[in-house]
Amino acid sequence: MPISYTIDDTHHIVRTVWSGDVTAADVRAHWLVFLDDPLVMALRRTLTDLRGAQLKFSGDELYELIRDVVLPRLGDVGWKTAILVAQPEQFGVSRQYQVFARYSEDSIFHDEAPALAWLLADQ
Repeated sequence: MPISYTIDDTHHIVRTVWSGDVTAADVRAHWLVFLDDPLVMALRRTLTDLRGAQLKFSGDELYELIRDVVLPRLGDVGWKTAILVAQPEQFGVSRQYQVFARYSEDSIFHDEAPALAWLLADQ
């Protein structure tokens, strides 16, 4: 699977890594498992690394995934995500996510250290 996650017990966050070609079906499969994990739901802080991924889905597909998969599972709980990107396409998709994911406070970074600092700033 091109998306994996681990629980970072030291920082009390979830680390997610996307790699290779990532389709809308991959995102759906990941989010269904991810949002069903009680540890993930307890933390709701994610460092998402897109730098090794080629995103093979449209903005419309992303919107539908958020609407159909994420929102019904989250209800009114919030989230915070630091997103790591390396390519303009990854930045563009991350900006779309920021617009669509009203439940989440997000920021986009190129380097992990400032991303982690931002994610942990209000803990």
